[in-house]
Amino acid sequence: MLLRTILAGCLALGWAGSAAAYDELPRGLAKLTPADVAERIHVDDEALEPHIVVSTHKVWDRGRRIEGAYASDVHMRALVDRQSGAVRWQVWHELIYPSRQPEMVGVNYRTEGRLRQADILIAEHWSDDCPGVDDVPASCNKYARFIFEIPGSVVEEIAETYHPKSRDPWRLRFKDENGGSITGGLAPAEAAGLMQAVERLRTSQGD
Repeated sequence: MLLRTILAGCLALGWAGSAAAYDELPRGLAKLTPADVAERIHVDDEALEPHIVVSTHKVWDRGRRIEGAYASDVHMRALVDRQSGAVRWQVWHELIYPSRQPEMVGVNYRTEGRLRQADILIAEHWSDDCPGVDDVPASCNKYARFIFEIPGSVVEEIAETYHPKSRDPWRLRFKDENGGSITGGLAPAEAAGLMQAVERLRTSQGD
């Protein structure tokens, strides 16, 4: 019920207008330190899988409005190869956005002062709350999960931008096939804490 109320408010104001830009992290998220994040990390060590999954999914679970959408879940994952210890770094977003917006096809971000684009590796869509044909089209939403990967050097760069209680996010922008966008961001403490947890795991594996 609460989520629907939030969505209704976003629709009434207009999605883009509800958050002119993703300029600040939520206060609760900004208060977390890398150590806080590392303590709340979830590790899925399933023996029959090739990777150990280290996730920030349970670190901070409240959604927030971003430019062009409502983010019901944003978190990072590290896939640690069980044999080599090599790591793949993933960013997960669950978004709710207007049905009239075209499908997302890539993600823009800046690293080392340059604009980069990541491909969306997985795009999943599920049931929405679209009204009947006689209702107002503007009240229809899309629900989607997008997963993309970034290099370890970029995760390090994000982590290095951490400053205690700073509400500045590391920004990223989903791009649709017509050039439209949804802008969000990650908490630097989340990247730093995830790196700490991965290093701790790799050290324990080497013992």
